[in-house]
Amino acid sequence: MSRKKKNNAPVEKRNDDVINELLGEIENDPDIEIEDDVANLGEETDDVKIAELSEESDPKKSRLFFVVAVFILIMAVIGMVSSVKFVVNGISNLADNTALKNEFARFLLPVVANDIAPFEDESEISNSSKVSCSVWNILVNRDTSAYKQSQVGGISIPEYDVSVSCKELFGSNAELKHQTVGSGDLRFNYDAENHVYTCPKDLRYLNYAPKITDMVQDGDNYVLTVDYLPPSITMVADNLGITVDADKTLEYTVNRKNKKNTLISVRLIDIQSNNSAGGN
Repeated sequence: MSRKKKNNAPVEKRNDDVINELLGEIENDPDIEIEDDVANLGEETDDVKIAELSEESDPKKSRLFFVVAVFILIMAVIGMVSSVKFVVNGISNLADNTALKNEFARFLLPVVANDIAPFEDESEISNSSKVSCSVWNILVNRDTSAYKQSQVGGISIPEYDVSVSCKELFGSNAELKHQTVGSGDLRFNYDAENHVYTCPKDLRYLNYAPKITDMVQDGDNYVLTVDYLPPSITMVADNLGITVDADKTLEYTVNRKNKKNTLISVRLIDIQSNNSAGGN
């Protein structure tokens, strides 16, 4: 009896099976999976942007931004107003020449405090007035810390410095004879042997204090209207709301060159006629 031989030939695959295998390979392709991940990543990014936009539109944050913006605007307005005030005040002081008036008032204080007689030329000033004004100029307008102090609390000023001070006030041609002047607490003792003046360090009394009410420039000369105010009242007048009237008013002519001042003349002013004419 003969045996049938098994057919070992490969079975042909059907077309359906081949397509299914190919589709299965495509679905399992790692490159395709990466592209899908990239696509999904793009979708997630869009979602994040939408979430951020939602947070930015949060009413609480919008109110905070509004408050900050208003605060910045207010500070800008305040800064602008302050700048305008600064400019206006600067222009006002410039027009009023306040700084120059104050400089002249300090320069004239030694002369006004000594209440010297009017003059048209420096040679008309008494020698004692020159000495007194020159010492006052040192005590009021200079640093006296370098001068030797006496045992009674005064200071010793070399006569040379007093001579220089005289020329500063009344011009380079002004000369004086050194002598003791004044009385009481305002006595300036001259030591002819040592060529020094012994003076009180601090001045506690003034006859008058100057107030410049008008100033007219004529080239290098300035014509100043100076009120003589009693200093004891002047010191407290502003605090008490008191109006201080001048005891008298004089006209000072000061020459000013290279920021250096020289007193040229002092004249009396008729206050009644000046006021009736509308003057200050």
